[in-house]
Amino acid sequence: MKKQIFNLFCFILLLFSVSCDNSSKSNATDLLNDSIAEKNEKVDDELIGQLITVVPNPLQLSELLQKSGVVYNSDLLVPSSNISKFNTNLKKAINLGTYGSDLVHMNIYERTVSTLTYLKNVNDLANDLKIGQFINFETLNRLSENKKNIDSILYITNSSFDKMTHYLVDEKRSNIAVLIAYGTWIENLYLATNIDAIDNIQMIYNRVGEQKVVLDNILILLGAFKEEPKFAELLQDAELLKIEFDKVKVTYNYVEPTMTEIDGKMVIVDNSTSSISIDEPIFKGIGKVVAMIRNKITN
Repeated sequence: MKKQIFNLFCFILLLFSVSCDNSSKSNATDLLNDSIAEKNEKVDDELIGQLITVVPNPLQLSELLQKSGVVYNSDLLVPSSNISKFNTNLKKAINLGTYGSDLVHMNIYERTVSTLTYLKNVNDLANDLKIGQFINFETLNRLSENKKNIDSILYITNSSFDKMTHYLVDEKRSNIAVLIAYGTWIENLYLATNIDAIDNIQMIYNRVGEQKVVLDNILILLGAFKEEPKFAELLQDAELLKIEFDKVKVTYNYVEPTMTEIDGKMVIVDNSTSSISIDEPIFKGIGKVVAMIRNKITN
């Protein structure tokens, strides 16, 4: 699991710098235009790119579920046949995220043989969005024939999505990057909130509760494009989810940040810690809204 270093001062700057006043194309014929999104000049793509990096990697949660004894359930995955329903760029981008999360989840549980259809869906959606060059379909397909290659598969998959995000931000297509991240996050939450009872279920509760902070970033990301077709609806649903997450209590223990050198660059390391207070009713309330959102974006 990758160690995430969070720059506290940059984060505060992000919260106050990202504008939510984007202009949309009035003559758009698709729910999301193929070309570069027209955004208010105050919206900085670099800032949006940094906010996206705060969205957890699907590998982290799937590993936790697997190690906690959560039984694999293929019925929870987005049906592979649903790809025929994704006929707009908005739907394609969001579900590139959901299918990508499912692909990682299947590999964590060593369902490598079953991943072929999902890998093909990821590849097809990426091609439709003109970012298919980052999916090494042939290599991933070949590696999927052997469970011993799971680490390589996960590395290549995660690297591919990271490269897609950087490319989209650089090409002024941050709206697509935001949608992919949103789909990834919602699918992660859906898998985490649809589990049977396990001995250490409080650990899962806490991990879900930690997403309260992530949701704040999600709201900023979606709000940055709220003038584009359908983004306002996504934002409205996310705000419903915030109502449930507001019931989660997060207590912070501030510790002064320190400076350290990583890869030749000085960065600020956030040394503060936090504790999460979440019980079963709150967990189920979050899960109910997540299921509603997930049903809307995958059908």
